Amino acid sequence: MFLSAQQITQSRDQTLNNLLGLSSACFEASQRLSTLLTGASRDAMHHSSKTFAQYGHGQLDSMTHFPANFWLENSAHHSRLLDNAYEILGEAQKAFIQSSEAQVRVFDEIIFSSMRRAAKSSPWEGEITLNLMRSTLEAAEQSLHQVSAAAVESVDQAEQEVHQFRESLIEPKAPRRRTSTKINTASKIASNNESN
Repeated sequence: MFLSAQQITQSRDQTLNNLLGLSSACFEASQRLSTLLTGASRDAMHHSSKTFAQYGHGQLDSMTHFPANFWLENSAHHSRLLDNAYEILGEAQKAFIQSSEAQVRVFDEIIFSSMRRAAKSSPWEGEITLNLMRSTLEAAEQSLHQVSAAAVESVDQAEQEVHQFRESLIEPKAPRRRTSTKINTASKIASNNESN
């Protein structure tokens, strides 16, 4: 092995820091998800008890609108829940991607250090080969960074699409007023009579 004791200690520290960052991101995501699901179940129980209390007090007019109101309220509630869940999972996915990239950099640094030490004690032919391998590894690391950046960007874009979809479900659309054909016909007849 061509690594010094200090380099081995440093690579272990970096690996442990990467794993600590990843585990804390997973822990935070699971905590946020459990809080979100607990709040959603509490809200659902509150809404159900309120609905049944209205029926118990004999408010039968609310029963005629029950299916439509229930569907509208629950679709807005579920779209908010889905949006928040996608945001939490997206943050965890980005943390996983960044942690994986950081760990690959740690491995690459170990390999680069080994190559530098090997190049010092090898003939010039071996040094050329090691430099070629180093440039290939650097190019692979650069392409990995670009792939990671694209993956993080795609996660952000997916979060935005889910958010836009949720907004489109929640925003009330103004109903279009439809005029009946009888009223239009009567107004046309009246305007024709006035002009004559």
